[in-house]
Amino acid sequence: MKSTILLSLFSLALANPVGTHNNNGKSCPAPDPVKKCEKSLSNLKWTVHGFDYHASYIFTTPAHQNSWGYVNFNISNSIVPYTASCAAASSQLSDFFYGTQEYNCQLIGEGVAAGAAVNFKFSRPSGQLDISESVVCKGKPQDKTFTVSGSTNLTLSCTDTTTTNPSWTPGQIYSSREVKCVPVDVTFGASSVV
Repeated sequence: MKSTILLSLFSLALANPVGTHNNNGKSCPAPDPVKKCEKSLSNLKWTVHGFDYHASYIFTTPAHQNSWGYVNFNISNSIVPYTASCAAASSQLSDFFYGTQEYNCQLIGEGVAAGAAVNFKFSRPSGQLDISESVVCKGKPQDKTFTVSGSTNLTLSCTDTTTTNPSWTPGQIYSSREVKCVPVDVTFGASSVV
């Protein structure tokens, strides 16, 4: 009886050895690279390197000014091999950046796909930095572009220095004000992928 049961189990094992299967000659489909890429984008982390805000308020007369604010930084992420160099200038008084204007960054390095892009918005009053990045996922038969976005709040440590010319005459600088912030680095994650 025992030998009959063992013989039956042995013949079943030979007919279907462990680790094999019969799929009538068809191979299993390869994982979809676009879906794999899309899944990885939900875990994307950006690192902002050297975020620099500074502003200059120049009064050539008590009533006439020429004032500008500037933002500069680099940004990289955990998914693509290239970085983005971001810069903007604004003359919109008095904080210059209000989170309403989108600025384009320049992509630098190897592996920049056609259609890839990084954009940002910055609000000086709140410190909010918004990033929107178009990432191209390679696939077959075609690539697919996803837009990844996220935001962080920057805490900037700044000096604000005003110099006035007490013996001002026309043709000279009446006063100048300079705001300089210590560059900061920050890492934050994506909040949406579409």
